[in-house]
Amino acid sequence: MSDPLFDDDDNAGWIFTFADLMSLLLVFFILLYSLSRMTETTLVAALSSIQIALNSNGALVRQDPLKYSGGGTETIKPVEPQMATNKELTYAEEPVDEVVREEVNTIANDVASRFNAASMDSQVSVFEDGEKITIRIDGASLFESGEAEILYTALPIYQTLLAIFNKYPDYDINIKGHTDNIPINTTRFPSNWELSAIRATTTLRYFLENDIPAERMTATGYADSIPLVRNDTPANRAQNRRVEFVLQRDKDKPIPFTQNNP
Repeated sequence: MSDPLFDDDDNAGWIFTFADLMSLLLVFFILLYSLSRMTETTLVAALSSIQIALNSNGALVRQDPLKYSGGGTETIKPVEPQMATNKELTYAEEPVDEVVREEVNTIANDVASRFNAASMDSQVSVFEDGEKITIRIDGASLFESGEAEILYTALPIYQTLLAIFNKYPDYDINIKGHTDNIPINTTRFPSNWELSAIRATTTLRYFLENDIPAERMTATGYADSIPLVRNDTPANRAQNRRVEFVLQRDKDKPIPFTQNNP
């Protein structure tokens, strides 16, 4: 006996709808399973790919095709970086020996007076932070925008720094490059990370070529990850573009005897 449901072709259309529903359910459960096993890296890649696909401007075709399938990274906005505070710049978290504090204060005053005497106080700032001294220099005074070659006009600043480093050989030097949040994408500098890192290493090489021992120095690029102020105005972005020299005594070297020593 024949089934009346299949005798009429018009009455069999529900099969296709049912098949579509089952396919969608299958895809849905596969998606749930994949999400349950997704790591942070793959989740970020997936979200970035979706954002790029839905972008009205189209996909980011300038990305490396080998990386594109793994998800773009430019669309997802990073967590807003934590701002540096005056407290962090002027106070140490741990107790500091009074002899060390006095020595750091003396050196910081000497460093500041050298730049003031050379009329560079508008370009250079000096801070104490417990056992460390930070010399902060305006980035525009050292490099052209988007470049990493030291400006000829910056040589007096570098020569003053060189004299300071030679006067205090027991202090290690950490060179830190910082940029604003304006993206850069050139053949040499694909991002601000490369730009800040190469500026820091270019600066390190200058002092290395002028006989500062390599073991005293480190160079690090931070891009726009540690802004001093929010990157919301041209003046603030200019303030965030900087190079910092952090001087800290080598702990393996004893502190010279002073009258304040017990």
